[in-house]
Amino acid sequence: MAGEAVLEVPEHVLQYLVEQETLTLATASPAGVPHAGTFLYVNEGPSLYFWSRPDTTTAKHIGRNPLVSFTIDSYADDLSQTKGIQGRGEARVLLSGEEVARVAALFGDKFPDLSPGNTMSISFFRIAPTDIEFIDNSGSGADTEGESFGAEFHRERAYSLFAELPIEHIDTIGAGLQRMEAPAGETIVRQGGPADKFFIVVEGELEVMREGDEGKVTIETLGPGDFYGEIAIVRDSPRTATVTAKSAAKLLTMEREAFADLVAQSLGTTGAALRERVDALNG
Repeated sequence: MAGEAVLEVPEHVLQYLVEQETLTLATASPAGVPHAGTFLYVNEGPSLYFWSRPDTTTAKHIGRNPLVSFTIDSYADDLSQTKGIQGRGEARVLLSGEEVARVAALFGDKFPDLSPGNTMSISFFRIAPTDIEFIDNSGSGADTEGESFGAEFHRERAYSLFAELPIEHIDTIGAGLQRMEAPAGETIVRQGGPADKFFIVVEGELEVMREGDEGKVTIETLGPGDFYGEIAIVRDSPRTATVTAKSAAKLLTMEREAFADLVAQSLGTTGAALRERVDALNG
């Protein structure tokens, strides 16, 4: 059974992305050593692009650990007018010459005063967000003079691949996800096989087929933002369909135990009780 996450970014958040010019990017080495850097960026919808030299710490970290966090904000003397973006995602270097040229043109459009240069000595990167929070205290009634120290910030979940789960579980989700790539034609899930993983489509398309008395029948096609496998995991039942990469695809996967525990925690129940509830709902 597939679900669909919230992928439509509110217009005011997109407008904010267009208006700002720099982002602060946090990366980490495979050993967990953190690093932060500030970069010029351009965007296409929620996707962010920046450039860096390949010998920088940021570029080296991304090459070995593509999971990143980022912030985009502007300074305001009045805390009640604070606005900004906080997000998490996966960063990848652009390898296609055509895509590099397109992104370089976007930089030229956004920053016309920058002198054009040779892009051969730099690398362009794409950040594909998994979730974005928009901070906006203007008109939110945020109390900056309360009894607690500092200011309260009004947060809006503006984009998420995990829209059905409470926002406090996002960190847990990110820690449990693993990257997977599947070439076109590869079988990712086989009907009758064990439900060992939950996965989210990041790029590409997957074909879901079920085999019965009339042969194989395509049930649906999954695209970016769709997810699959949650019911079989919760019910501890075999896969009910075969899933094949219709085109080259990039996925985020989570092992069954981690996913079942996460869903149970978000519902305030146990794994066994959760299975009973799903069985009842599905007759």
